This record gives sequence, structure tokens and C-alpha cells, in this order.
Amino acid sequence: MTSENKLEKLEELFSYLTREKMFNGCVLVSENGSPMYEYVNGVAAIDQSKQLTKDSRFDIASVSKSFTAMAIMILKEQQKISFEDVLEKHLSNLPYQGITIRNLLTHTSGLPDYIDWFEEKWDRKKIATNKEVLELFLKEHQPSLLFEPGDKWEYSNTGYILLAEVIKEVSGLTFEEFLESNIFGPLEMHHTQLLSRRINKDSLELAEGYIYDRENDDYKIPDHMDEHRYVYFIDGVRGDGAINTTAKDLYKWEQAIYANVLIKENTKNEAFKPAVLTNGESLGYSVGLHPDVEAGYGFGWSIENSSQTGKILSHGGYCAGFHSFLIRYVETNRSIIYLSNVDYLDFYDNKIHHDIVLQIENILFDKEVKLPSFPVSNNISSEIKTS
Repeated sequence: MTSENKLEKLEELFSYLTREKMFNGCVLVSENGSPMYEYVNGVAAIDQSKQLTKDSRFDIASVSKSFTAMAIMILKEQQKISFEDVLEKHLSNLPYQGITIRNLLTHTSGLPDYIDWFEEKWDRKKIATNKEVLELFLKEHQPSLLFEPGDKWEYSNTGYILLAEVIKEVSGLTFEEFLESNIFGPLEMHHTQLLSRRINKDSLELAEGYIYDRENDDYKIPDHMDEHRYVYFIDGVRGDGAINTTAKDLYKWEQAIYANVLIKENTKNEAFKPAVLTNGESLGYSVGLHPDVEAGYGFGWSIENSSQTGKILSHGGYCAGFHSFLIRYVETNRSIIYLSNVDYLDFYDNKIHHDIVLQIENILFDKEVKLPSFPVSNNISSEIKTS
């Protein structure tokens, strides 16, 4: 399929998604190192009758982890840290021994996630910070490790909060200052911030996150919904999320990584190798873009090898009201950046975000494309013919 054909299919796909109220956000698709398609649609702030633009900033949630990992790699090249350093070398008074920086980067530390505990124990009227996670969850509560470091894989936001604290301790800068001076500034990511949305309410071009009730055609604020209240009370936590950015800035980020602008090739390659567990397993323990493809996890990236698309590096981000994907097809020099500021009241409707990304991939790789549909509307069987 020619580039012109792909562009036509992408336009057809997003025309359909817009018409069916399935996409509110911004998408950027690149091929051969250049953007080939960028599309923005929908509401940015209902109370201000404000529409999204290409400069609208989205909360990318866990996609932020790739920035935290990069900060660690920069410090490694500055010879201020080693991936094999144990945590206690840089952070004292924690009740854990033998967890390495590599374990934290690859989610093999065994540390349980802090969010469930905060859901149950924290005063939901207050905004927690890294300090509370360290003092209340790790030092006072002292949860047991889920397994010995390196034995298994278990996604842990806690590990990335600790990495942010290590960066602060080793560099002498706040986490925000380090990202700004070493990543955002050098890459001219002028529309990117690490911030607390509930505190920095006046930040320019922030897209608000919404939960859409399709049945009643109503947009809800997640802060006001008990099941999504966590977006308020963990808004001060750093390292595992909280970066707000645009599709264009994320494209600068993605391109800079592969051009080795910030770090050397051999350091970057460390990030893109799946962690090897103590039993020798390097794939199959994690989940990537395709549930049916065995995946591993590197430094802030899911890693999978598909027979149809080659090596894929990806990460998704979710917090109530926001969905994001950053995907790189290594061998074909293609990428997908997907940002949405609307979730759905029905939990199962939210798989639409993943379905949309897979259909973009199908267009890029000249595969059959099926128009996405919500679970309750799965009678839609229309296809976009590939050529």
C-alpha cells in the first residue's frame, strides 16, 4: 500500500470514529522518520466550551515511565549511578535489601503497588506526594515483597516513585528540575510539563479528562466519582506518571530516543532488552501491545517481537479520563502516538482505545482493517479495504 493509500485509510478511519463519538483526542502517525498523519478532534474543556488543538496537553500517565527511565540512564552515563546499585546505596532507612536500580526499572523488584493501599487508607481530601508514599506506605506499613527481586515480574508504580527519589538524591535537583534541564529543555519540548493538575490549574492548554456516559450523553469529571477519586489524591506523586504533553512533543521525544540525542547507543540498548528473570525467562511474563504475542519489559518499555510487524517497543498510559499509547516499530521506522482525554462509564467500552491503535497498525502494515465498535454495538462488521 502506498503512503497515499495509507493516508486515505487513516482519514476514513478517523472520520468514522469522529462520527460515532469514539475518539476525542489527538493522534500522530509517522513513517520513515516523518509524520504522515496527524488528527485532532473533540472537547478540551466543556465548562469553557474549549475544543482540542494540536497544542492541547494530555496527561500521559504511565507513558511517563520512559522519561523516568531515561533520567536514570543519563545519570548512569554521568557515572553517578549503576543499574546494579542496590536501592539502599541511595535511599536510606527503607526496610528492603537487595533491590537494584535494574529491578525497579524492569518491575522485577517485588514491591507491591502503593495505589490500592492509598485507596483504602488515605484521606481522599488530601493530595499525596512521594514523601507520603515513602513514609507511610514503605516505612510505616512496610508491605512484604511479593517475591524475591528478579524472580518474577509484577508491574509496580511504587518502583518508579523510588526511581524519582533516587534521581533527586543523586543529582541534587528536584525530579521536575532534572527532567526540564536534561530532557524537556534540550529536546525543545516546550509544551511538556511534569505537574499536579489539581494544583497547577492555570497551566496553559491543558485538556481536561472526562468520563463519558454514552447512554445519557453526559460527560463526568472523574474527581467527583468515588471509583475514580484516586486521580485527585495521588495527583502529587512523581516518577510513575504526571507528565502532560502534546502529540508533537511526544514525537520529538520518540525521535530523539532513536537518534541517540540524549544517551549513547549502548546505553539505549540496555533499555530495549527485556529483563531476564532468575529462571532465565525473558519473554512471556509481561503484556505488550498484542495479548497473543509473548512480551518482556525493559527500562520503561514493553518489548515484543511480532512475526508480522517485527520488534515493537510500546507503553500505554491510563488514569481516569485519559488514555495514551506510544508505540515504535523498530525495524520499519514507524510510530503511533495516541492521546485521548475521554474514557467511558462502562469499563468494557474502554477497550475501544486499544482497538483503534490496532487498526492504525493494520493500516500501516497493509493488513485487514475492521472499524472498531463498542461491545454493545458489535454488529458493525464494516471493513476498510486495503490496497
